[in-house]
Amino acid sequence: MSQAKSRKAKNIVFRRNRLSLRIAFITIISSLFSILTIELTYLNTSNLIDNYNKIIDVDYKDIEMMDAVMVSVYEHQAIIFHHMAEQKPDRKSELIKRAGEIENVLKENMKRFEENVHGTQYEAGYHDMFSLMTSYMKNVKMVVELSQEGDEQTAHYYMQTKLEPIVNGMNKHVKNMDEILQRDISELKSDMKSNTELMRIIARMILAALVLAALFNVSYCVRISNEMISRDLLTGVANFDQMIRVGERMSRSRRRNRLDMYSGLAISIKDFKFINQEYGSLIGDLVLKGYAKYLNDRLNKGEVLARNGGDNFIALVEKEHVDEFLSQIEKVPVEVGEKMGLTLTTRCGIYQINPGDTIYDAINAGLIAVDETRLSGTGDYVWFRQERRDEMIRRKEIISGYHKAIDEEEFVVYYQPKVNLKTRTLCGCEALVRWIKNGELVPPGSFIPVLENDGKVQELDFYVFERVCRDIGDWQRRGIQPVRVSSNFSKLHLHNKDFAKDVLSVVDKYGADPYYLEAELTESSGYEDLNALVYFVSEMREAGIHTSMDDFGTGYSSLSLLRDIDMDVIKLDRTFLRDQADPKEEKMVENIVRMIHDLNRHVLCEGVETEEQVDFLKRVGCTMAQGFLFDRPLTREEFEKRLINPYYS
Repeated sequence: MSQAKSRKAKNIVFRRNRLSLRIAFITIISSLFSILTIELTYLNTSNLIDNYNKIIDVDYKDIEMMDAVMVSVYEHQAIIFHHMAEQKPDRKSELIKRAGEIENVLKENMKRFEENVHGTQYEAGYHDMFSLMTSYMKNVKMVVELSQEGDEQTAHYYMQTKLEPIVNGMNKHVKNMDEILQRDISELKSDMKSNTELMRIIARMILAALVLAALFNVSYCVRISNEMISRDLLTGVANFDQMIRVGERMSRSRRRNRLDMYSGLAISIKDFKFINQEYGSLIGDLVLKGYAKYLNDRLNKGEVLARNGGDNFIALVEKEHVDEFLSQIEKVPVEVGEKMGLTLTTRCGIYQINPGDTIYDAINAGLIAVDETRLSGTGDYVWFRQERRDEMIRRKEIISGYHKAIDEEEFVVYYQPKVNLKTRTLCGCEALVRWIKNGELVPPGSFIPVLENDGKVQELDFYVFERVCRDIGDWQRRGIQPVRVSSNFSKLHLHNKDFAKDVLSVVDKYGADPYYLEAELTESSGYEDLNALVYFVSEMREAGIHTSMDDFGTGYSSLSLLRDIDMDVIKLDRTFLRDQADPKEEKMVENIVRMIHDLNRHVLCEGVETEEQVDFLKRVGCTMAQGFLFDRPLTREEFEKRLINPYYS
């Protein structure tokens, strides 16, 4: 025992240290990520420099372009001058042609210059240049025309008084813009140097701050990890590991707060999963917080409440305080927001801790007891009974082996025939699931209730239904005439808003003919959620799938269910066959059968085992039966033979 305790203690320490390291690791990673971000910012500084350089390059190009314009203007002016001095007509034509080429270059340079400065502070300078260039070209045209007409004197006059001032003005304008561009370039270089240096300084400061913050976070997270490891992050109460530590400390105590002075309580919220389904996990979390606070506020000093995952809690409560505590938590009001409140019902398993018990003994006994509240139906508070331990172990084995059984197809579908009593012929069947485990047949009564209580029966129901749809299709393809097959669905499905849609999707998946399908639910389903059942039956009817009510007559409101739910088949419970010799019983059953027929529903009685029972059913007007008298549940292969030979002697 001491070795086991030592191992558990070491495991707790290991988990605590692992959490501390994990927090430190996450902090370091996040800090490194921040450092990387700063480095990327630092690298972006280079991009900033590049952008500045691009702007400067553009300004230099503007200067070069203006210089090119002026070179072209001077060259053009020189050609015009030569044209005026030239006497030979051929040579004059060549000069005019050359002047035209230079004019095209000037226009191209001016166009590029316009594109460069468009939308910038230099655009006004371009327009001034363009105005001068336009005036220059206009006067050039006049000089050329005068020269060609032979009026050299006037042409020289225009050259000296018009063109030269314009060219000088353009040259002066270019020099002014050159000075402006050079000044702007100088300012850009200065700004670039200042801004990049500032960014580097800021980046280094942030980097240093992040490194210091990372070091502080590592130190802080390591320091608080011990507290975090002991608390449930959602509700704020102790977690399971903390409960173990407290219990072990109490076990070592010799005087006050001994473990055997307490009772171990396993607590859960009744039907909490339906709260999650109805309102969502966010509301569910708020409910858990409110519920945990309510319980924790009603504990005395020295008592402990811990969350054990989901809606499950465990508590150590002084024995003298247990009865009062249980009375306080039977109904727990929880406020969720300003306009919503819920009243929760508590399930609780209680174990009075004895000298020599460990905290693990107390918790396990409490869990066994609280499980009994779900299964026995005797109440929401159950005190631990030793004889339940073996049964709970068996139930846990069923739950733990369920998924393996599904994956390896250990669950097998059997078919129990339904018989028309008038013709003694096969008229339908019920699909029943059997578990073949290690070559042996597990009785359905030993695993179906367990799976239903755990919620896994919903998956199993669809497992069976899929195989029914597959088998019907297979029989039709092979030329074997099927009969209508009823598949059982737990009442838990009614909490699923997409229940009908899920059923129809399976039918579509296998292409099964709805005529041969029947969905069977128990009478008690109507008490759980009548509206959901009515909706499901309506959807099935619209899709052409029959529905049936199993175990009719076992509830308290059977007649009202007949009125409210338009099912196709009503299955009388076998209890109707107990007193067939009693005339009053026979009359009562006869009237029930007649009423069902008057409502245009079919009647079938299950559990028929003798010919006397058959005669009784015929007398009361029930024409369909199911039971061992005709056939036990058959394997798929055996039922195929019955389909081929549907007659009973």
